[in-house]
Amino acid sequence: MKKIISLLIPILIAIMTTIGINSLLDKKIETLTKEKNINLMGRKYPDTIKDKNVLDKKILSDEGDLFLLGSSEMGIDVPQNPLKLFPFKGAEYNISCFGRAYAQSLQQATYLGAGDIKDKQKVAFILSIQWFEDWKVEEPYNFVVNFSDVQFYKFLNNPRISEENKKYYAERIYKFLTKDKKYPAEAFYAKLYLDSSKIANFEKLAFKPYYEVKQYLLDIQDKALLYQEVKDLPNKSSQETLKDVNWDDEYVQIEKENEQIVATNQFNLDDKYYNQNLKGEIDKHKGELKSENLIQSKEMDDYKFFLSVCKDLNIEPYIILPPVNGWYYDYLQLSKDKRDEYYEKVKKIANDNSLEVLDLHEYDYKKYFLIDPMHLGKEGWLKASEEIYKHFNK
Repeated sequence: MKKIISLLIPILIAIMTTIGINSLLDKKIETLTKEKNINLMGRKYPDTIKDKNVLDKKILSDEGDLFLLGSSEMGIDVPQNPLKLFPFKGAEYNISCFGRAYAQSLQQATYLGAGDIKDKQKVAFILSIQWFEDWKVEEPYNFVVNFSDVQFYKFLNNPRISEENKKYYAERIYKFLTKDKKYPAEAFYAKLYLDSSKIANFEKLAFKPYYEVKQYLLDIQDKALLYQEVKDLPNKSSQETLKDVNWDDEYVQIEKENEQIVATNQFNLDDKYYNQNLKGEIDKHKGELKSENLIQSKEMDDYKFFLSVCKDLNIEPYIILPPVNGWYYDYLQLSKDKRDEYYEKVKKIANDNSLEVLDLHEYDYKKYFLIDPMHLGKEGWLKASEEIYKHFNK
């Protein structure tokens, strides 16, 4: 009997300590979110902890932030980027961004589906044509670098998401994780989720305690990481003065700045960028996208899945379609006809879901609208920010 007690005591101590830590973190985070300027965390790009967290989505949603979902374009450091421009008079809400390079539709759906966010959450979704260029499949490694195990379980346990969408998600996750051979526990869980056989049901029952403990510990880890993220933020200030934004004046200022750009290359890119990034290797890029099939891309299915998850969550995302540098993409031989077909396809899918779209591909051949072959520059971001403001301030 004494041996049994001696074995049980450390286990009970560990359990009570874990429960105590969980409760303590809840209290500390609740206090900090009242004291700290949590919105500063929402604007940070890139931020792996913020993106992979679950609890922060609920906190920022409750704060009234607009969620900007996208990838590498959100890191362009210009004043017109909504992460720098908002809030201002007439748009008294902050922008929280989620995503970074290789965070595509499947990952963006996870951000929303895993977070306990409020009904009618404001979401602007930047859908990049580059996501569709590898029409066969997104590389598993590129997906896994943005994968979050705590988000994975939260998504599959979210009662608001349809069973059809959960199965699509589990199947996609299983394929990525098994190919990259990381997160074996999550790959196995996804496999069991898809299997309704008697053997699978027995395995689900047998492994249930393990997965329940794992998810509980992941929740604590999620809170601990968020606590570390929030505790060093500055306190809230009631003295912040919102600026006025005159859109016409902003465009005039950008035109003046653009007059200083020197672009003598065939793609009408800033010579500084061209000489540093493209000039020495430009010949090897000619025709490299000739065989791409944007419409057949698996990303198209993931995009539809993202919109379906939004419908489950009663969210109506504002779809933003950035342009590309038309001269450069013509050189890559992803022709204007192919690009037009892509834009029409993704617009129709959005419209069929009663969603509004900001289609910017009319600026494919506008000088300096982009800062490089594919990322919005000063004018591009100003246009996007203006239309985001108009859309959510109707």
